[in-house]
Amino acid sequence: MAEPISLNVDDLSRFKKSEPIIVDGKVTFGRWTRPDWMNPEFVASTEIMLFQVDQNYAGRPDLIAQNFYGTPYLEWVITMFNRPLNPIGFPKAGSVVKVLSRSVVFSNI
Repeated sequence: MAEPISLNVDDLSRFKKSEPIIVDGKVTFGRWTRPDWMNPEFVASTEIMLFQVDQNYAGRPDLIAQNFYGTPYLEWVITMFNRPLNPIGFPKAGSVVKVLSRSVVFSNI
């Protein structure tokens, strides 16, 4: 019987609940899919805040995550919840981003 595959994954990683796979003899993760709790259609509007991005936060979802969640390592939540067409330089100054509440994020990661 084969041994289970394991990887050390940080508790805040989006891959925490993903199954590892072997590709070319190396352990990695397969394609990550956005869970339902990150889909605005399945989240109560009271659990979504709007944040006006100024120059200090432009291109820095990590700083927004630090501001709302207390850690920059949840920048992937900000980015993936907003689904920008081009994540490079996201978010732009002057734009408004949606931010999930701490309770939704920390109860699902």
